[in-house]
Amino acid sequence: MTPSVDSTPAASDDRVPWTRLSCCAAVYTGPTALVVAPALADARVLAATGWAPAALTLASSLMFVASAPGAIMGSSAADKVGRLPVAFWTSVGVGLCLAVAAAAPATHGGQVLYVVLRVAGGFVSGGTAPAAFSWAMELTPPRARTRATTAMNVLWVLGPLAIAALHVATRKASWRIEALGLALASFAAALIARAVVPESPEFLAARAAPPTQRELDVYGLVEHLDPDVVAADAPSAPLPEAAPKDPLARLWRDHRRPLFPLILSWACVSAAYYGLAYSAGALSKRVVLNFVLLNLADVPGYFAAGRLTTSWGAEPVMVLFSCLAMLSLVLVALGAPALVGIFGKFCTAGMFQQVYAMTTERFPAPVRASAFGVCRVAAMLATFFAPPLARAAARDPAAFLAFALMAGVAAACALALRRSPGG
Repeated sequence: MTPSVDSTPAASDDRVPWTRLSCCAAVYTGPTALVVAPALADARVLAATGWAPAALTLASSLMFVASAPGAIMGSSAADKVGRLPVAFWTSVGVGLCLAVAAAAPATHGGQVLYVVLRVAGGFVSGGTAPAAFSWAMELTPPRARTRATTAMNVLWVLGPLAIAALHVATRKASWRIEALGLALASFAAALIARAVVPESPEFLAARAAPPTQRELDVYGLVEHLDPDVVAADAPSAPLPEAAPKDPLARLWRDHRRPLFPLILSWACVSAAYYGLAYSAGALSKRVVLNFVLLNLADVPGYFAAGRLTTSWGAEPVMVLFSCLAMLSLVLVALGAPALVGIFGKFCTAGMFQQVYAMTTERFPAPVRASAFGVCRVAAMLATFFAPPLARAAARDPAAFLAFALMAGVAAACALALRRSPGG
């Protein structure tokens, strides 16, 4: 789909394209149907089908594993063929997996089919978030991208809330109705985004530009040599090194300096964030209240970090929120009240806001989606450590020191990025 002439955001413009951003956010939140819904719906599925609980648990674990290569392949494809087709087809793929799973018969063969489709959905959805987030940022003028990042993160929170609302609304119906509702939501998000949102203008401009070349370095004192002699005696100069066509190869060749600290940042932020999310029971005995407050703390965390970023920049705000998170987690490990831990969750939400902002700033359009994909894989792998650490914290609050250490590492990475040249 070709964007209209006025679809390219002007550098001096500071308006967020809210309609387009909302459509991208709907696609961006789509994969939560695979992550959040099983926690609510699996009990209903098991009661209706008699399938083995271990099979569904295994399916969820393998789904996360499959999403890692899916994120690499999908994000690389978004840098090759565009944000729009990858976001559209991965969303359609998620919808197909959910819809076919809803028709799985209540037999052993149906159980196998259901497990396979859940894992396939994880693989297909891996590239959705990197493509959709890059798409949204590149449709937004640079001066408005901090607000757009905040909006995308806040709108992401609405995904799990909508899934919970659907679960309640269909509580008296078959689990298949709930699964079909999730599938229809994924189809609708894909179709609306394709109809309303143009392709990223930055991607189109980068694809139309001639390939960049790495210039060769020349050393030596040559100003006193006869230019005619030099021209006659010098061997023919080798051609400049052409940029690799594969986005992942280009990312590695030209942008690995900022990539390493950002990978580590994403891993540490994700583990600390989800570790606190799973720690409702470890903070105090008011588990339900803690769960609600831990999730509500995200929204002001996103807004506060985004507001400060417009004045201070992404890396200084990341250092601030990481240090505050580290302090609060140390205090929780020493026995501080639950509200201190909830403040820590507020800080880790702000840290998540910043890793998105720093990744958007550090990588140009030709490799931006690939960078998001690589970083998200690191985040997903690190998240595996969050639940066992949260269970350990329920037995011994000193385990919160592990999350505090992760916040400290994230602060160090932000300082390293602050002192290094741009990607």
